[in-house]
Amino acid sequence: MTKKRAIVAITGPDRGGFPAWFLTALAVRRAGGKPLRLRPGKHAEAAELPKFEALIIGGGADIAPERARIPLRELFPKQDPQDRGKGRRIGWLLAPFFLILRRIFAVKHSGLDPARDAFEERCLKQALEKNLPVLGICRGAQFINVHFGGSLHAELSGFYGEHGNPDSVYPRKRVHLQSDTLLRSLLNRDSLKVNSFHRQAVDQLGEGVKVSAQDEAKVIQAIEVENHPFIIGVQWHPEYLPTLNSQQRLFRSLIAATG
Repeated sequence: MTKKRAIVAITGPDRGGFPAWFLTALAVRRAGGKPLRLRPGKHAEAAELPKFEALIIGGGADIAPERARIPLRELFPKQDPQDRGKGRRIGWLLAPFFLILRRIFAVKHSGLDPARDAFEERCLKQALEKNLPVLGICRGAQFINVHFGGSLHAELSGFYGEHGNPDSVYPRKRVHLQSDTLLRSLLNRDSLKVNSFHRQAVDQLGEGVKVSAQDEAKVIQAIEVENHPFIIGVQWHPEYLPTLNSQQRLFRSLIAATG
């Protein structure tokens, strides 16, 4: 008898975000799950959310500053014009294709999406109430930390100095995994290279949240929640790294955690 595929809810914006949704759904299918797309415009007013057995909080717009507990001084940082655009090289054969897709489906907006913030809060609360496994990707990792009372850095240029923060669809940034963490046990390695296109990151940790990985500038690149079987947030985008087994393992582990 064929085992029923676990339903994995994947959150995202109402407009844009198709490449991330498509690649995340593909990763879920490859891992043995059944993807379910959840968006605020379609599901926020529903009395009940569709049934799901695991949750992926996807990337996208910045979290509202008041929710992210970002100090006002960090919202308007001083920036050296010469630092803009550093580290924007993209390698590997498929990277230009992914970049083009992201630009085609990008939506010009203020960078904030309060309706999505509220909707994803509802999704995360349901997952926590039912003790379901959760994976946060980029914004999703930040959202998990904020939910548990943590805060975010509004802008990261000051951490990386003259070399800048690599902005690449494919892996150019090395992150170091902390020992005695779930992420370290799942990936079974001390470090790995990941992609990077984020300008914010976790600052103060929320209650019960601990660091799983940092980059060489000591910026937090992954978190997890203690006293829960599976809540992991990664600052990179594993869905854009479909050829790397280490990244696909994140999706396989999420689905395996559904039992």
